[in-house]
Order: sequence, then structure tokens, then C-alpha cells
Amino acid sequence: MDLTRTERRLLWTGAALAGVVHLLVPGLLLSLARLGYRWVLAVEFTPQEGSRRRVRLLGVGFLAVAAALKRLLE
Repeated sequence: MDLTRTERRLLWTGAALAGVVHLLVPGLLLSLARLGYRWVLAVEFTPQEGSRRRVRLLGVGFLAVAAALKRLLE
């Protein structure tokens, strides 16, 4: 698959942005998940103890993927 330079940049930048958001505002993301579950799936979602830590860990994963993508695509 051939990606343009802009598409390649958007791909790794988007992953990096997702990582930063997960690191900085895990509580907001969990609140949005709670609302999404309630509205879309009609179920209750209650974050467990340690959920914020796991969301931040996911953010670290996003940043690692972004770094790998940047290195591979640029």
C-alpha cells in the first residue's frame, strides 16, 4: 500500500496524539467510556481500581507505536 507523505505523517501523529491524551486525561476517557456504554450499549460501566493506570499504560503503547511508525514510514 502506497501512502502519501501527508498520510504517513497523519498516521504516526494520530497515534502519538492518542498516546498523549491517554497519558494526560485518563479520567476523562473513562468517563466518556461510561457514557458511551450507557448510551450505545445500554449497560453500566464502572471503572475498577487501577483503571487509570491501565489507560495510561495504553497511552505508553500508543506512543511506542507512533515512534515505530515514524521510524518505518519516514
